[in-house]
Amino acid sequence: MGTELLAASAEARHVFALADGITGIPISRLCAEGPLDRLTQTDVAQPAVVATSLAALALLRERVGVEADAVAGHSVGEFAAYVAAGVLTAEDAFKLVSARAQAMASACKTVDGAMAAVIGLDEAALRAACAAASDNGSSVEVANVNSPGQLIVSGARDAIERFAAHARAAGARRILPLNVGGPFHSVYMRPAAATLASASAETRFKPARIPVVLNVSAEVTQDPRALRHELEVQVYSPVRWTETLRRLAGLGCDRFLEVGPGQVLAGLVRRTLPDVKVASFGAPGDLPAAESLIA
Repeated sequence: MGTELLAASAEARHVFALADGITGIPISRLCAEGPLDRLTQTDVAQPAVVATSLAALALLRERVGVEADAVAGHSVGEFAAYVAAGVLTAEDAFKLVSARAQAMASACKTVDGAMAAVIGLDEAALRAACAAASDNGSSVEVANVNSPGQLIVSGARDAIERFAAHARAAGARRILPLNVGGPFHSVYMRPAAATLASASAETRFKPARIPVVLNVSAEVTQDPRALRHELEVQVYSPVRWTETLRRLAGLGCDRFLEVGPGQVLAGLVRRTLPDVKVASFGAPGDLPAAESLIA
């Protein structure tokens, strides 16, 4: 992950060097060499995603020289989005995402948690199934509203097992366990949010240069106070990605470029906004598609 960016751009190499130095973890080596089981652990995966996203952004700016009209990031991607919008420096983004990742990894150790994708169930039925499967000691809740027909739940593993029975009875076509480190975007992450709030209180947040659409509310803001608060609450709140994309479209955005590893978000854009143009940029080979989108 990110190795082609490292080879193509001095600025990308600088981004990874920052990630290595600030986190104290050899992010660049783990991205290039693995092992995969270490790269996918929470304390590594989150700064690695941000590093790859920011390295891709650096190469994109270097080669194409374009700036976005508005920006959003999915979950940990909000850190990269904030850098793109001038809210945080790359250095501060890595400090905060490192604090977030370590705090979330610690929170995951307190519960046998899991996440699952649910296909073919609407949000109202999903919430009803979550409520039916939850009790005071073991709960499951909506974690991501990713696109029409694709929702993610998160919580205690036994609650998710109970949820699966309710969801199938309600008509869910598929329930797919996710390979993640724990119950992200659920009540079990509240201790991590408190840690992140302490870290962000010592960090300067600048007004965004361009509109930012927030995960938790899908509201548009450039206010540094709202942007700071968002990073805290989104740790334990659902990512309202479908509403986020529709809000961006409402701002007049008709071309969407996913910047970072993979093409998952581009797929979600296509399912949610079938009439817009979309491309992904995560490696030098993606430059023609990005240039074609922007032209």
